[in-house]
Amino acid sequence: MHSKNALGICLVAAMIVSGCSASVPQQPLSLEERVQQSHDAGVAWFRTSLRKDKGLFRYMYHPIQDEASTKQNELRQMMASRLLAELAAEDPSFLADHLRNLEFLFEHWYREDGDIGYMVYSNKSKLGGNAMALRMLVWSPLFAEYSEQAEKIANSIVSLIGPDGAMQPWLVEPDYDYDPERLLTFYSGEAILALLEYAKKTGSQFYWDEAVRAQGYYIDRYVTHMEENYYPAYVPWHTQSLRILYDATGDSRYADAIFALNDKLLEIQDTTEYIGRFYNPATPQYGTPHSSSDAVYMEGLAHAYHVAREAEDAERAMRYAVAIELAVRNLETLQYTAHNTRDYPRPKEVIGALQISARNPSIRIDTTQHMLDGYRELLRQQSEL
Repeated sequence: MHSKNALGICLVAAMIVSGCSASVPQQPLSLEERVQQSHDAGVAWFRTSLRKDKGLFRYMYHPIQDEASTKQNELRQMMASRLLAELAAEDPSFLADHLRNLEFLFEHWYREDGDIGYMVYSNKSKLGGNAMALRMLVWSPLFAEYSEQAEKIANSIVSLIGPDGAMQPWLVEPDYDYDPERLLTFYSGEAILALLEYAKKTGSQFYWDEAVRAQGYYIDRYVTHMEENYYPAYVPWHTQSLRILYDATGDSRYADAIFALNDKLLEIQDTTEYIGRFYNPATPQYGTPHSSSDAVYMEGLAHAYHVAREAEDAERAMRYAVAIELAVRNLETLQYTAHNTRDYPRPKEVIGALQISARNPSIRIDTTQHMLDGYRELLRQQSEL
């Protein structure tokens, strides 16, 4: 499984595993080639999605009506900001947009209270939003200029970790009822991941230890007691944080947690109708079909695949590789191209982006961002083989 073509499992193999049938091109592109093409088209769209009149990304666009939505979500905006920071670190042509985006966020959303720094939007401060702000700074080529703010945001995350490692979802709570455990299926993994990335960046043992303490609580809650607490949204985020811990320590407990989470996730991957989609009508409580979910689950599987290879679990690595192949096939059907946008009012506004679902042609910033994050992890692994 360490060969150059490890991720490039042929389409025929994926069909055999899934039990589906279809004609296979005489010379199909490898998975790596297909991912690279989709990635490059997605980046080209992403580059243009930052609004010129503001430092924010266009949140949602309806391509058939040619209308931009007035809705907004700060966490999803900052997930895109993190990706922009990564691109700017690799390619200076993204730097001006990254700086404009940073300046907007810290001018309009950032607040401080002593040693605590946090993002506020609509009179609320989410654990997940602060996690994304910290990740954005860690990946930024301008980290040194924002190091003080980064430390204060890290402090805000630590302040929400209780004595037993359990987290609280809000630094500034909303004035309406909410389900903290549902929110934490997203926020807990995002926050642990942010602290680990920050600790690696700065060499801080304190923030590393706080992340490990929280991770121990959520291994117990989400893995040991999976049957009582399972919700697929936590799988990709905790997979990423657990991978960092496994790579750093080699502790099989972290690999075993990753495998348990992702083996369970594969139970909802469709292999019959919408091939590769992560949705099972038998479990509607896990949400409706959505390409942002499909893409982030694929990203988590890419990290799980890496750990399976490192642990020399060839059977599991093969299973994850096939699931990734199917997931890519699904995302390919949802990505806008010059061919499937010919009748749209502004095709150039959508080519390369990912529509929300097979039945919803709208584009939301996190659909394409999650796709790009997943593809970039796959391409990183290929470059390292």
